[in-house]
Amino acid sequence: MKSRWRRGLAWANFSLLAAAALKFIPIGISLTHGVTLNADQIASGLADERAWALDLISDTPYLVLVWMLVALLLRRQTGDAMIRPWRRAM
Repeated sequence: MKSRWRRGLAWANFSLLAAAALKFIPIGISLTHGVTLNADQIASGLADERAWALDLISDTPYLVLVWMLVALLLRRQTGDAMIRPWRRAM
């Protein structure tokens, strides 16, 4: 039962890391319009979208901190950080 719980925690932790990485997609799309926006782009709402994308990634360090703490907890409990939960411990 414990191993099943730990495996589920490892998958949840991996999902958290994947979500933290996916949060950078909107800022990447926004930057394809250029680093600086001209008046027409600002009038069409791209500045608001860029502000939203920056706000979206602003809490990423906290997600990474939680991910690291859970990985350390898993390593302490199992001897393996289970960063890639689909692999078996060697």
